[in-house]
Amino acid sequence: MISKILIIMSNGIPCYGKTFVGDTDMDYDLVSGFLTAISSIAKEIGGGEIRSLYFRNFNFIYTRDEENLCMFIIVTDIDDPEEDAREKLELLKTEFINRFHSDLKNWDCETGKFEVFDEFVEKRIYIPPRILMIGEEGVGKSTIMNLFPGETILELDDDLNEIIQKSITLSNFERINECILREIDLKELIDNSKIYRSLLDSVDIICIVTNSGASNIGRTQRLFSQLEKKVKKADFYVLANFQDLQNTSYEPEKVQEMLGIQTYGFCAIKKEAKEKIYEIMSEMIKISIIEKIISKQG
Repeated sequence: MISKILIIMSNGIPCYGKTFVGDTDMDYDLVSGFLTAISSIAKEIGGGEIRSLYFRNFNFIYTRDEENLCMFIIVTDIDDPEEDAREKLELLKTEFINRFHSDLKNWDCETGKFEVFDEFVEKRIYIPPRILMIGEEGVGKSTIMNLFPGETILELDDDLNEIIQKSITLSNFERINECILREIDLKELIDNSKIYRSLLDSVDIICIVTNSGASNIGRTQRLFSQLEKKVKKADFYVLANFQDLQNTSYEPEKVQEMLGIQTYGFCAIKKEAKEKIYEIMSEMIKISIIEKIISKQG
């Protein structure tokens, strides 16, 4: 996901910066000086414009406007598809230049005038965490999806595949205020993994739902072993549903032992199910996104 945005004037002075996840105390002047110097060196040696810099833990994706007024940079996780960030970067550049062209041509080093750009960045540039909920038929995926308010969208991806999704509002994080929850059948995903390649490459978290029964867990284990090989970056979790059926359901600890994946016990029909699923999703995001990015940047 996109963790930071930085816009640098042609003289190397930063005019706009935004942090979504990670350290908010970044020295933008220092980073701007480094990136500007690297860009200048590339031109001096005939390398042309830098389009991206790859580090061990994150990527810098670059572009410039036609008049060379600014350099636009998006910082992403090392495993994120560059094409997603590139699309957002072009949108960022176009909107910023359209809004502030005259201010940039006659810039007085006052950055406060660009603070109004936050609203656009938060709504149009930021990519919320993406969670993929998968499982066999009858494990409760639709019931869990219906615990969240709002409209369920039947989305078509780039290859016209149907994916059920909802935008989920979050309240326990300072800068992450929503996530995208998508639902698909586990076997369908594996059987057509080539068709769903872009989906598998873009999600941050994959939540496998089981009905906690022995037969379903056994099948899930076999299907997971096939799916795991096809996933590049997402973290896996298990939601052991139907915990109210004590005589037929394995406890979460046993499911975790069998599958080797962090498991949360759940019952989608309990009164407190809505509150519980928000807690579980928030913990997944905290572990797999916030703490992971902070550890990389530290």
